[in-house]
Amino acid sequence: MGNKLDILHEYQLAEQKCAELTNVCEKLHGTKRGSHLVAVYDAKLKDTKDRRDHLGVILKAMDAAED
Repeated sequence: MGNKLDILHEYQLAEQKCAELTNVCEKLHGTKRGSHLVAVYDAKLKDTKDRRDHLGVILKAMDAAED
């Protein structure tokens, strides 16, 4: 159970960081440098989404194992 809570906590922290990064990118959106940063962010977001999908599978498996 402790491992599940640790993973959940790490997931929540990652979500907060993504939200903060989204906010920064939105502020920079109208600038040339900002456009470059948004493109890089979009590439990273895809990778993060893939990881998030994998994390969801792991959490579901952990729930099933507990039942």
